Amino acid sequence: MQSSQAVRLWPAWVILALQAVAMILTITPSINNATRFYFMMLGPVMCLLLFLIWLFFASRIPLKERLLTFAGLVVLGLAAGFAADPSVRIAVWIYGIPLAMLAITVGLFIGREASSGRRLSFVLAGTTIAFGLLNLVRLGGFTGDYLPEMTWRWASSYEEVLTGVAEPGDRPATITATTDWPGFRGPERDGKAPGFDTPLDWKTSPPQEAWRISIGPGWSSFAHASGRLYTQEQRGESEVVSCYDAASGETIWQHVSPVRFNEVVAGPGPRATPTVDDGRVFALGATGLLSALDAETGRQLWQHDLVAKVEAMPPVWGFSGSPLVASGAVIVYAGGKGDHGLVAYAVATGEPAWQIASNGMNFSSAQLMRLAGQELVLFADGTGVTAIDPANGDVAWRFKPSEWGGPPIVQAQQLSPDELVVSLGDGAGVARLEATWAGGAWKVRELWSSRGLKPSFNDFVYHNGFLYGFDQNIFACVDAATGERRWKRGRYGFGQQVLLTASSQIIVITEKGELVLLDANPDEHTELARLPMLEGKTWNHPIVAEQRLIVRNGREAVSLELAPGASSVAALESGR
Repeated sequence: MQSSQAVRLWPAWVILALQAVAMILTITPSINNATRFYFMMLGPVMCLLLFLIWLFFASRIPLKERLLTFAGLVVLGLAAGFAADPSVRIAVWIYGIPLAMLAITVGLFIGREASSGRRLSFVLAGTTIAFGLLNLVRLGGFTGDYLPEMTWRWASSYEEVLTGVAEPGDRPATITATTDWPGFRGPERDGKAPGFDTPLDWKTSPPQEAWRISIGPGWSSFAHASGRLYTQEQRGESEVVSCYDAASGETIWQHVSPVRFNEVVAGPGPRATPTVDDGRVFALGATGLLSALDAETGRQLWQHDLVAKVEAMPPVWGFSGSPLVASGAVIVYAGGKGDHGLVAYAVATGEPAWQIASNGMNFSSAQLMRLAGQELVLFADGTGVTAIDPANGDVAWRFKPSEWGGPPIVQAQQLSPDELVVSLGDGAGVARLEATWAGGAWKVRELWSSRGLKPSFNDFVYHNGFLYGFDQNIFACVDAATGERRWKRGRYGFGQQVLLTASSQIIVITEKGELVLLDANPDEHTELARLPMLEGKTWNHPIVAEQRLIVRNGREAVSLELAPGASSVAALESGR
């Protein structure tokens, strides 16, 4: 028999406590996403290393038992990795290792006075159960709070239910000249929608559902032009650019590329939003396929594989920058070798137009602004903010704010002809910049920086002197003149929003798929209405086009009539 003092367990309990702290920090949304991701991925590494040091050098159990415990941990862990659903293999590391360490410690505690062989049986049985639990589930990704989205392994996944490419409907192809939401976050990429002079009242006149369709996984938003909606989605092993009838939701065409992107946090599917310009659709897929398509038929005009063409390194969360069209060129972030960081190709031919050096992980989109009377492309990376002449790629100015925390994921907001607010990085805060042109030279200075608004991948809007957006997972209002926070309320998860400028209202789509109507009021957080709308995690940006709100996530898309008692132009034309 082993004495009760034979096994030294307190260091193992301390290591498990450290692992618990790492997990708590992982799901603490006040910490930026990148840091929380490191806690999630590196916490098990460091704790396992400490655990093995304790096991071999400080546990006081016999050498043979130590070796067999270690062998069981390795063999059972590898077996779980091979036997588990492919989506769970990363979870074997993130959750299986901590569970196995807990099982070993509990087994040693239960068998602390038993023989070495019996104690080992407790340890191996517990470790088998710990890893075995992960064979029962499927991992669908994580929420913005890094909480796992797990389902039973035997339950059909959404992708298994939604198979293949949708069949086009019978709607005749009619292309007109109107383009009211040509790409990511609208014409100016600022999330602002005009119209609605009369404030919406969802309590007495809630939005009416025009149609609802199933859609493939992906975090793209919609572009709208000429009564058509364009988006990107994953359909099994195919990445698809889809064109839908805005009035009915019927499929008009789909362009298929035989590629698939998937990662542990967000799951499968493309990330960027197509851009529509002069009868063409430009789309950047998650694996780096840049496609130019005919907007009427979906016919491919040209395509570049950025990974092959400029030796781009796929970002950990996929290529996410939505294409920008300016001065006859389509501009995207590639992060390729040499000067092939931000690259521009001629819209008509796909031939290289210009490029500037930039590398590293980047998930924001280039943006067109008119500053001090000059049209510039604003782009942010790890070195700061760069302003570029879209005609030739010449750099007008570069500026790195004092609190710069790395490349942001969200778009800048222009406040005046020479001022803008930029994100300082993922969960790092925002800064107000002034860019002036005098004496043939640019002068850029920082007016303030603030942690009162710390956006992650959730964009903010500017309205009547105030910024409204997500301070991580809580909605907030910041005074654009000073950077001081006015209020912070509204737990909507890591959702998105669109601003109705005329009625001074904000429509939020929460991470859980609810619609929330807010008053854009700097004095207080005023929630006017809340409606259930989508099922499942929702990170996609909403759009407003032809009096309709169109929202989607990785499962479904819905079109809603916003104006009380009114129908959209497209709906009237189709006889709805």
